[in-house]
Amino acid sequence: MFASTSLCCALVLAAPPAVTSKFEQVAPVPPEAGTVVRSKEQARAVVLIHGFRVYTKDDDVSRAGFRDWQFPGSKLVRSLAPTADVFSYGYGQNASIDGIVASGGLADGVRLLRKAGYKEIILVGHSAGGLIARQFVEDNPDAGVTKVVQVCPPNGGAKAAEISLFKSQRAFLDSLTPEGRQECLKGRAGKTIPNGVQFVCILSNAAGDSDGLVRCDCQWTADLQMQCVPVVAIKVEHRQAPRAETGITAIAAAVRQDQPRWKPEHVREVKSELFGQ
Repeated sequence: MFASTSLCCALVLAAPPAVTSKFEQVAPVPPEAGTVVRSKEQARAVVLIHGFRVYTKDDDVSRAGFRDWQFPGSKLVRSLAPTADVFSYGYGQNASIDGIVASGGLADGVRLLRKAGYKEIILVGHSAGGLIARQFVEDNPDAGVTKVVQVCPPNGGAKAAEISLFKSQRAFLDSLTPEGRQECLKGRAGKTIPNGVQFVCILSNAAGDSDGLVRCDCQWTADLQMQCVPVVAIKVEHRQAPRAETGITAIAAAVRQDQPRWKPEHVREVKSELFGQ
């Protein structure tokens, strides 16, 4: 269950857990691990950020790793590689979204890309990875990120995050529940997506009003609609969005195409089509 207010205060006062991370180039793969090699005349870098990971024991929760779609040679990486250098970011899940953004090493990775000379730095975040990408640009508007692509993101939370798993992963999951997201957004009142950062939400309605895990109105939420953030609707199951052809095609298009903010009337029109309102 979601932590009580008193417990949340205690956690805030306590020292935050250390968050381990991995940041690696996956296309083209550099000759030396841990280095960044910019392809000739390539100005675009794409960073893939995973969401929830399943662990087999509590001791593993703090370890950073990648999902299969983040590895060299995956369908998604191969789809993006012709027009971008591709990187993957992984992180331990022993902290909340706040803690991961603050100390999870993503800022160091983005700095490496900026130093390498990339003019476009695009964060592609699946599920909880979309929340990390969003909060990163909100908190670091001058870091150099030029675009965020959220894929099936639980911006409004997901009931599935209330499941009881390992104790070390509880803070992470609590920050993904509907209650946790409400508390987060309340505490971040006034934070908006920087005007200089393009932003798009890829929403899946494969199960009608959800992607099978996250409700549609919790993916493209009212706060994003108020900021006129564009949305792309696809039909693919939540976990398969970065693996299935439908999701990969939508992600690649969102990366390559400009994503300017919509006009309010366009937002209202699409909202009516998606939600019947």
